[in-house]
Amino acid sequence: MTTLHVLPGQAAWWPGPGPERQAVRRAGLWVLTGVISMLFFLFGAAYVMRMAVADWRPLPVVPWQLWCGSALLLAASMAWQLAWRAASRGRELAATLAVAVACASSVLFLGAQLWAWQAMSGRDLTVAANPANSFFYLITGLHGVHVIGGLVAAGLAAWPLVRGGGVLRASGGIELCARYWHFLLVLWLAMFAMLFLVTPAVVQAVCGIT
Repeated sequence: MTTLHVLPGQAAWWPGPGPERQAVRRAGLWVLTGVISMLFFLFGAAYVMRMAVADWRPLPVVPWQLWCGSALLLAASMAWQLAWRAASRGRELAATLAVAVACASSVLFLGAQLWAWQAMSGRDLTVAANPANSFFYLITGLHGVHVIGGLVAAGLAAWPLVRGGGVLRASGGIELCARYWHFLLVLWLAMFAMLFLVTPAVVQAVCGIT
């Protein structure tokens, strides 16, 4: 049976510090990622169904900036994993450096995405030019919003490291950030493949539409 440690001014249903509270936070993260996954699934379904309309024109190119962004997001995910490992072992300096690399890579990822938008606009691939373009900006922009939200949470999680001497206290939050960034990476790769590999011809072949 789970024991609840109730502190003064703390709600009776909220677990106290330690494994119980971390378990609640993990469950909350699972719920969050489930909701986000469903949101992107619905946009993906709308994207595929919209292809059936005659005015659909697939995106002609993959901006090279997006390849760089993918590499940066992969680096951020790996850095969070290293930060989690270092924090769980009490290695404060290594954890701090890994968190810094993860956050910097994430910010650069957002910059690469904005650069890709600028490059596409320069080729007249604007939001209003075609429905496929609109979905591209919508989906990549929505993913970017979730990265920004993750960075805000990362700042809160890493605060004990900034104050110094709090690596073990920060380890729980760093674990959640690592899990979240792994999710963001998988989500980005899935969206990337959908936007540039799924075409009306592919949908027709898979669904058997003639």
